Amino acid sequence: MILAAGIGAFVPRKLDIQDIDRLEGKGIYYFVRDIEAFRNREILIVGGGDSALDWALLLEKVARKVTLIHRRDRFRAHEDSVARLLASSVEVRMFHELKAVHGDDRLEGATIFESRTKAESTLKLDILLLNLGFLANLGPIKEWGLQIEGNAIWVNSTMQTNLPGVYAAGDIVDYTGMGEIAIAVNYAKHEIDPDARVFPGHSSDIGGPLSKKT
Repeated sequence: MILAAGIGAFVPRKLDIQDIDRLEGKGIYYFVRDIEAFRNREILIVGGGDSALDWALLLEKVARKVTLIHRRDRFRAHEDSVARLLASSVEVRMFHELKAVHGDDRLEGATIFESRTKAESTLKLDILLLNLGFLANLGPIKEWGLQIEGNAIWVNSTMQTNLPGVYAAGDIVDYTGMGEIAIAVNYAKHEIDPDARVFPGHSSDIGGPLSKKT
């Protein structure tokens, strides 16, 4: 087996705030899958990148009210999106962060605070949309018994992992070199067929006009 899974799967960045996981899917979301589910809702969006601004501008057209909070006074979004946001009906609160979420079976509200003054306010909500970017995650690969260093798989110079018969190459490994996948394939082939050459040779070794000396 040769693992070539890049840097893993991308998962949304989450906040370490009590009850967020419990209310995920019950008013707390990281994606908008059906815009109609947001119609006539009170929505709070957390984030300052393109995704946060794009959804704020789109949901403004269907929601009862959209509030966007961002912990800084500068956005990491396209200038045109920022201009349109500031000219829209979206309530924008700079230097604000999320402190707590409230609700039993569903989200009912959230507490936010001004990071400079620490002043708090509680909002009545139907929807909390967290747009905080993404993290690379190896996911179930971490449970396969492979030696993981950081967020990468350890391999030796032949691209073999700590597990017999399992090789890896590319961004998923902690090894930097040239031709990683070719090395992995050659040694994997040699493990299956010990008579196979580890180094397959060069095109000049093959008979033909290009291999003849001039």
